[in-house]
Amino acid sequence: MPLLEVSNLRVDFFSRGQVQPAVKGVSFSLEAGEILAVAGESGSGKSVTSQALTGLLPEPPRCRVSGSVKLRGREILGLRERELRKIRGKEIAYVFQDPLSSLNPVYTAGWQIEEALRFHVPALKTPRERRERVREALEAVGVGAAFADAFPHQLSGGMQQRVMIAAALVCRPSVLVADEPTTALDVTVQKQIMDLLLSVRERFGTSVLLITHNFGLVAQIADRAVVLLRGEKVEEGPAREVISRPRHPYTRALLACVPRLRERGGKSG
Repeated sequence: MPLLEVSNLRVDFFSRGQVQPAVKGVSFSLEAGEILAVAGESGSGKSVTSQALTGLLPEPPRCRVSGSVKLRGREILGLRERELRKIRGKEIAYVFQDPLSSLNPVYTAGWQIEEALRFHVPALKTPRERRERVREALEAVGVGAAFADAFPHQLSGGMQQRVMIAAALVCRPSVLVADEPTTALDVTVQKQIMDLLLSVRERFGTSVLLITHNFGLVAQIADRAVVLLRGEKVEEGPAREVISRPRHPYTRALLACVPRLRERGGKSG
């Protein structure tokens, strides 16, 4: 049984009396310990798909979500908000693409990481126990415990993203949704964040749903890939196979956009 199984997921937005379909019957599964990339250009429905999993989209009548989302065989699509709050952060955690706008500027990094523990892990009753878990989470993402007292504006973009990943991991979720986690980061920091996601998978056994338009990242860390076009799945398979032998013209077009170094004389590097 897959850890996460999405079947015939549809998302429709309603505006001025018109229906705007954003996701059109998308299906995929995520196995335990797997990294699955959902790839496509901006507007293809990647982020909307990920947000629909745990009810992060606007409520009806502005938006309608249908289909099936099962976590460990349990249907979670359509659960009441109170039940979904028990899943968000504890079972399925999110890392969004702009860490600075996701972090609260008036609270320290450590306070924001600890907030999830206060809600989801009542067994950690004392501040000392929670601070120890925060320290472990920060060290797991390569950040010293001293940064727990830093405010978001005192951190670089890469450090902010690491704090976001620490906050997502502190409750040790089964699924980590990383929505364009390297946006606006330079290539060196991008590599560090991707290596971090790999280490998270190895250390905690966390499954990762990677939302991206960058096939370079897909090639670097993904086990399998799903390609979306205008809200529809057009290709799915092992990441290496999708990249080396793409079947759909859209996938081939996306791959053609990946920059390649060239040596003198025009030969690819």
